[in-house]
Amino acid sequence: MSCEIEKNETPARAKNFTNEEVLLLSELVGKNRSVIENKQSGVITHKQKEAAWQKLTMEFNASTSGDHRSTKMLIEKWRNTKKTSTKSYSASKKSLYETGGGPKDFSIVLETPVDAIVHDIIGARMTGYEAECDSDYVVASMYRFDKYYHLTC
Repeated sequence: MSCEIEKNETPARAKNFTNEEVLLLSELVGKNRSVIENKQSGVITHKQKEAAWQKLTMEFNASTSGDHRSTKMLIEKWRNTKKTSTKSYSASKKSLYETGGGPKDFSIVLETPVDAIVHDIIGARMTGYEAECDSDYVVASMYRFDKYYHLTC
């Protein structure tokens, strides 16, 4: 009686997304942003999101000549793209306020086309909200007022 152990083979890893595929995914999500980025979590909203992702997957695969991408892969890639863009924005904003001497870090890419689309889609969740009670807000508001009405002292 021989006892053979079956190997659980993992599926082959898919190829990395190209820059063009990431840009296409971002544009398609932008077209469906009202459903995909909806923060509600009800049953109806969930079904709408599933339908939107299925439609997006079909459009994505029809527009690309590369590997077939599943809905799960596209959802995960979109989440990772949002995280990457937000981290990039945060790093560039942080570098603006750094002090302490030394050479400036120019390795931070300020904005790619994908970052611009992500920023348009998720907006203030990426950049933060303006604080109306902050002294910087007051100074910026005065500057804008002076700029448009050309006040002189």
